[in-house]
Amino acid sequence: MAAAAAAALRAWFWNERFWLPHNVTWADLAGEAGPPGSGLQYPRASHVLSAFPLALGIFAVRLLFER
Repeated sequence: MAAAAAAALRAWFWNERFWLPHNVTWADLAGEAGPPGSGLQYPRASHVLSAFPLALGIFAVRLLFER
């Protein structure tokens, strides 16, 4: 019962009609960004994860040179 309620809440929250313009779907954002064959892609949430190791590396270099 709780799983069904959570699924209904998730479906309501991520409704395309609320978040996106009328002629765009979530599937449109999963593919290529430019013309077909251009190789351009929309950013994905996993791309943000690469920023954390980079930030830690920069912070470590800063600590190393400030001491």
